Amino acid sequence: MKIMNSREIRQKFLDFFAERQHTIVASDTLIPKGDPTLLFTTAGMVQFKPLYAGAPLQFSRAASCQKCLRAGGKGSDLENVGKTLRHHTFFEMLGNFSFGDYFKEEAILWAWEFLTEIVRLPKDKLWPSVFREDDEAFKIWNEKVGLKKDRIVRLDEKDNFWGPAGETGACGPSSEIYFDLGPSRGCGKANCAPGCDCERFIEIWNLVFPQFDQFPDGSRKPLARRGIDTGMGLERISFIAQGLSNNFESDLFKPIILEIAQHTSLPYGPETRMAYHVIADHVRALTFAISDHVIPSNEGRGYVLRRILRRASRYTQRLEIKGPVLYRLVAVAVDIMKEVYPDLLQARENVARVIKFEEDRFLGTISSGLAILEDLMKSSKSKVISGEDLFRLYDTYGFPIDMACEVAEEEGFKLDEEGFQKFMREQKERSRASWVGKAQVGKTVALEKIKEKLGETEFLGYQTLSADGKILTLLKNENQISEVHEGEEVQLILNRSPFYGESGGQVGDQGVIETPSGQVEIKDTQWPIDGLTVHYGVVKKGLLHSGDEVLASVDSPIRHAIARHHTATHLLNYALRKILGEHVKQSGSLVAPDRLRFDFAHFSKVNESELAHIESLINEKILENTTLKTVVVPIEEAKKRGALMFFGDKYGAVVRMLDIGGYSLELCGGTHVKATGEIGLFKIMAESSVASGVRRIEALSGLKAYESLRQTTQKLTELCSLLSASPNQALDRMEKLLAEKKRLEKEIEESQVTRAKNQMAEILVKPLQVKDTNVFVASFDGLGQDVLRHLADDFKAKTSSGVLVLASRAEGKVTFLVLVTPDWVKKGIHAGKIVQELAKKVDGGGGGKPDIAQAGGKDPSKLKAALESLPEIILKT
Repeated sequence: MKIMNSREIRQKFLDFFAERQHTIVASDTLIPKGDPTLLFTTAGMVQFKPLYAGAPLQFSRAASCQKCLRAGGKGSDLENVGKTLRHHTFFEMLGNFSFGDYFKEEAILWAWEFLTEIVRLPKDKLWPSVFREDDEAFKIWNEKVGLKKDRIVRLDEKDNFWGPAGETGACGPSSEIYFDLGPSRGCGKANCAPGCDCERFIEIWNLVFPQFDQFPDGSRKPLARRGIDTGMGLERISFIAQGLSNNFESDLFKPIILEIAQHTSLPYGPETRMAYHVIADHVRALTFAISDHVIPSNEGRGYVLRRILRRASRYTQRLEIKGPVLYRLVAVAVDIMKEVYPDLLQARENVARVIKFEEDRFLGTISSGLAILEDLMKSSKSKVISGEDLFRLYDTYGFPIDMACEVAEEEGFKLDEEGFQKFMREQKERSRASWVGKAQVGKTVALEKIKEKLGETEFLGYQTLSADGKILTLLKNENQISEVHEGEEVQLILNRSPFYGESGGQVGDQGVIETPSGQVEIKDTQWPIDGLTVHYGVVKKGLLHSGDEVLASVDSPIRHAIARHHTATHLLNYALRKILGEHVKQSGSLVAPDRLRFDFAHFSKVNESELAHIESLINEKILENTTLKTVVVPIEEAKKRGALMFFGDKYGAVVRMLDIGGYSLELCGGTHVKATGEIGLFKIMAESSVASGVRRIEALSGLKAYESLRQTTQKLTELCSLLSASPNQALDRMEKLLAEKKRLEKEIEESQVTRAKNQMAEILVKPLQVKDTNVFVASFDGLGQDVLRHLADDFKAKTSSGVLVLASRAEGKVTFLVLVTPDWVKKGIHAGKIVQELAKKVDGGGGGKPDIAQAGGKDPSKLKAALESLPEIILKT
């Protein structure tokens, strides 16, 4: 019998359910849309959650192969990867779904049929489990499938009650199908069976029967539509179908394992297997997440991705691999998956660059982290590293905790692991709370029901800026109301509207909606769901009723300003790709009436020469006055023609494609000028870094660009007047003035240093005695931090033992510098702790190393009292 590869299994699964009238739905991205309760897409049913809750159906049966990532939130598998042979961060979930259609019997019978007749798994190796109270499912397995009762296992909630995905949504009992890997893989206990923690019985397919809707308070009500939600990990079914011993030996992982072996002298085996598995798994997760525009950072999804990358990098060191290597594995991961996910090919180069950049940074932190850890141990009196310090090492510097444990144990130190875990839990909560999506599942369902009852909003904004219509309903605080009065805020839903809703980075339209009895000023427009336009406004006069006839008018100057910036964004995307390279890929955008912002993947600062070239090219295209062409085509045709897709947009079977002169071809539903000349002028205002590997350009067009240039010209005129120079002479004149200023400042500083040294000579012969320590204290006026450091260096050269405390008042602030010689550092005196306490007494803060530290404060009037408290501070350290 021919062994099926993973690609064949994936396709046969989709074909099997297509033959049973299931709509095949493409995988959603790893970033869940409209569900702020989830960091990542964790299951196939995530994109279908509203359908279980009663949203209008496009289909009642569906099947998919969904990209999933479980790390950092509820159900995270990150720490288990490598420890077991079955857990992954990234995986593909094969699933079939019913929304108020078929239920338990069909789901169970089809699952059995697919496993035994299509994949041809031996029936005697398959064991089903059911929820302990689910007699219906038990009966189906026993009577319909024909399994003996002792082959069907009843389990508790932990194993056989699923969901929800996140904190809310569909959930219900489940029936799982296990594969018996044989006694040699088991724990040896007499009662070993499905549900045992050992790896003999491995779950391959979970059949969930959603019957309940869970709310934020944990309560449950019957679902509007009970249904079916199944999930089968492609990685697990592949290794079992291929007769292998674990997931990592399948064709989904083996090429990556072989590539890792090319970079280490330690072969794959029992001692190194965990490291190989962690690296292979994490590279897949990084490749897919970064291609879905998640960038490593210090919060939210980016924080989780950075943890994955650093964990993988740590394990490369266990394989004695020197230098960055994860980025070299990306091409192999892409090659395995490129036929199913062709977008990976386009993203491959950028993904590798992001990973290499992060690897280089992390490997650099290892050495600095060791130095900080050594300082902590030197200054510790208790032989315990606190949980807070451990967390700072891990979170701020990326220093591996297991490495910290090894170093600390070698030096006889213990770690406050309980305190560390407390800080980790708090960080995870901050990570989950670092964004809150506007769209809530409940609101979406409510709006879907309004649309189902009252109909859609016909969008007329491509053809006109003013249109007659009718109020379908009025909303206030998410509740439908019949009328609204002057001064009140309200949301209006019309049967037809020229207002463009916020989408694809373009902000929503503003304008006025008038009725015979009232007028509403529209401040914003949203498209919260397909086919429904919600206008947000304030009643300026009169009152409005649901059902009123209206005249809806978009603010024309604002719309045209938005259009100029939107078309300019497309020209910017074109220019960036042409000048910087095809690797440039949009990561986000904002198109507003007063500015545009464009985020893109690129790994270095865009220099002034490149920015000038980009700006010049865009203005050349504006002057060409090329006519824009918009066509509506099937998405497959758009892809064949090479149209670019904007980040964050979800496209249907038919798409709107914008063509600017044949050189810029993008899918876009936004509003644009008719010809590039209408943009008028384009001016780049700023270029900056947003995250690792992501740059941002902010720019102006049209009148806003002209106003900016006019203001700059006015400032130049005023500057020339002050310098008594022409515009051509101004730069030379300014350079001469700055050189003179620098010379005078140096003279002043040299004079200050001379006077300060004379003062220092006096204090060196009259030290303060504290704790058998010579403490040298000096206070100055007008000295900067550089001068204080100069004095400290001079002190260090002349004095072998003691503590130096310098203070200076300048520009309404206080500056401290504390230096402790090595002999007193060994005896426990800590410069960082001394300066920290001093700074507190002048309303400031700071700190530093045991031997030298600096700080500042806001209240010079408290300096004298602070210095008088110095003996007490030193005695406490």
